[in-house]
Amino acid sequence: MKTIVVSLLKGGVGKTFLATHLAWYLAEPPERRVAFVDLDPQGSSTRRLGAERQGGFAADLFDPAATLCADGQAGLTVLGADPRLQMVKAAQDVRDFIGRFPALRPHFDYCVIDTGPKWDELTLSAMAVADAVIAPVQVAEDSVQCAKMLLTALRKAEAARAGRKIAFLGLLPSMVNPFDRREMENAVKLAHAVGEKLMFPAFIKARPTYKHAAENHRPVWQETGSGAKAAAEEIRAVLAEIERRMTSQEVAAA
Repeated sequence: MKTIVVSLLKGGVGKTFLATHLAWYLAEPPERRVAFVDLDPQGSSTRRLGAERQGGFAADLFDPAATLCADGQAGLTVLGADPRLQMVKAAQDVRDFIGRFPALRPHFDYCVIDTGPKWDELTLSAMAVADAVIAPVQVAEDSVQCAKMLLTALRKAEAARAGRKIAFLGLLPSMVNPFDRREMENAVKLAHAVGEKLMFPAFIKARPTYKHAAENHRPVWQETGSGAKAAAEEIRAVLAEIERRMTSQEVAAA
């Protein structure tokens, strides 16, 4: 099982959009088994994936007494968020998660983990089991600081797992208005600050169709109407590159 974490230590950057679409995309091939673990207490991904197969709760991975419902069926299985995630605050909780998470591995081919907007025990738990991390980022004035905070968190997570490296797939500019001169200038500043090797080689435009898909709780390629085809082609190209990077040996040193 390959595990990818969608994370940035800031809210409103498109983590839910990217995480849910990545899960839908990875689950398309017949017989492929994909788990989705929602570690964001806000539960936005859980609600958006409400029509998918439910496999229990992410909080069960922190509870040694809980029974995991990992039957490994083909398609997408969601371990949703519930209020118990707000009680995860101790180092022992992280150790329990690290100990229980491997039980999913024989049953799934991929696991997508969505995280919250801050560095806490939930995010640390996700990083501790990650094979790869992708970071959607808005190109605002504070983008450089947010990126540096994430890269520092990655180093801390690697230290916590005895130096075992996490494949950083890149900072992915998200919900970008390509006609906004300031946003484009901020994107250039971000690339110069962190280095081009740490930037994902694409960006996601700000499109009304993405908002409509979120409201309809379905992937954008199931939308109809003006702009749906262009939006689907754009995001599927991004998702294909994420999958390619996950399965390759490309590792960017954070």
